[in-house]
Amino acid sequence: MEFIKNTNQVYTIKEQVYNIVKENILNGNFKPGERLQEKKIAEQLNVSRSPVREVLKELIGEGLLESIPNKSIRVRKLSKKDIIDIYELRYVMEKYALQKTIENLTEDKIKLLDEILDKMEKSYSEGNFNEYCKTDVQLHDQILVMSENKVAYNAFKNIFSLMQPFRIISLHNKKRFEESFNEHKMIIEGIKEKDFSKSWKYNSHHLKYAKEQILKYLEEE
Repeated sequence: MEFIKNTNQVYTIKEQVYNIVKENILNGNFKPGERLQEKKIAEQLNVSRSPVREVLKELIGEGLLESIPNKSIRVRKLSKKDIIDIYELRYVMEKYALQKTIENLTEDKIKLLDEILDKMEKSYSEGNFNEYCKTDVQLHDQILVMSENKVAYNAFKNIFSLMQPFRIISLHNKKRFEESFNEHKMIIEGIKEKDFSKSWKYNSHHLKYAKEQILKYLEEE
């Protein structure tokens, strides 16, 4: 296992450990169900076990990790029921967020959406799954932010983290990767045109097909 490290900013030791461990969960480097050893992580990062222990507890609190009966810790492995429940919630929340985003649309928001689409197109054309998935999360996250409902956003933001490892899984099919990009493009186009029906049509398709790919993966597992 090789860690992916971000050295662009200055962080405390605990923040560095947190960022590295979380990034490796979200990008699928740590697989759902994989056990994480406090000692091993501390040795690989050349830090004491104390910040690692704190970070693992924090990530358990966020729902990305879980403690199992023999006192070990593993990356949370979502069940078929979990996936269905999450996507049912996403369906309701994202429909609402799209409606409010279109109602509250401004030129600055359109500019930001265009910037996200440019990043998405670049990672798509390069076949960069990890970067594409990050931009995918950014887009859906920003639509919730643009809805200007902080309560809804705070209630939903951890869902994106829980789903991130599965986003990569859902896009490893080449056809699905292409469809996903086209869906996001049309979601943004619908928002810019203030056409809720168009935007939601592609957003709902996106959620439906992504859910199907993830459930298929779980069944094969």
